[in-house]
Amino acid sequence: MMRAKNAAVGLWMRVGSYVAQHLTDGHVPGPVATMYGSTPQISKLLAVGLWHEHGHTCTRCPAVRPGDYFMHDYRESGNPSRAEVLARRKRAADKKAKQRAAQTGSGSTENPSLFDEESSANRDGFDEETDANPDQDSDDSAGHGDVSLGDSSGTSRARVPLHSTPLLKEGAEEREGSAGSGARAHEPALSLIPADWAPSTDDVRAAQLARLDSGREQLTPQQLDVVTRKFVRRMTDDGRTAAAWGGRWRQWAENERIEQQPAAGGVVVPFAGGAQQTKGQQQRAGLAALRERLQEGSGA
Repeated sequence: MMRAKNAAVGLWMRVGSYVAQHLTDGHVPGPVATMYGSTPQISKLLAVGLWHEHGHTCTRCPAVRPGDYFMHDYRESGNPSRAEVLARRKRAADKKAKQRAAQTGSGSTENPSLFDEESSANRDGFDEETDANPDQDSDDSAGHGDVSLGDSSGTSRARVPLHSTPLLKEGAEEREGSAGSGARAHEPALSLIPADWAPSTDDVRAAQLARLDSGREQLTPQQLDVVTRKFVRRMTDDGRTAAAWGGRWRQWAENERIEQQPAAGGVVVPFAGGAQQTKGQQQRAGLAALRERLQEGSGA
């Protein structure tokens, strides 16, 4: 194998998987060899003695038809023959038929699953074998690796898990109620938001700090009250449920934009500094400033 190099050894392994699957007893059809590999790779396997062609002189290997090849020492390497594999499959089928007959005779009403009372090896049609020791009595060729891309999926030993974990959507109220649900049984229950819910001091402090970090002004107590009432109303209208509401409220308060509402009949007028005030408030402020100037003048 070291003299054959990686490419030729790869061809040897892929074709070995084909030979084991189709029970050719080591014979390699010529079209299969050229489908899986190139002419230089085949020549390398022949040169180092891993394969034989028609007219070879190896006394331990059988004759080869023209155009085909043979894997050197296929049987001596521990690979089962076609007759052995078919015999094992027949024994396994007979054993399964007896088990089913016994179940029918006992009046059992249970529907056996596909894999009941069978080992993982017997699922492939073998008895007296396990996947832990497949080297001697498996119809996969020993030392030839997994099934190649050119083969069917029938020889794969991979098993698909028969269970899956469902995904829970946000706001889902269901929780596993069985005693064997493990850690999920200890999770807090979800509930609707109370009408009188209010954020904690830590929630308010965190939201105010986040607003400062993002360049927003902190909220006044009145604005915090407005934000909280809007938050509770929105969560109630949407039918949201949660185990705790502080985190959602903080995110809501961090992103909330508060606009001062104008008085009845007033018009919002922006100041140069960016704040807003009604026209009536501006007029009252102007009168107050005028009075101050008059008082200063009379004092002088």
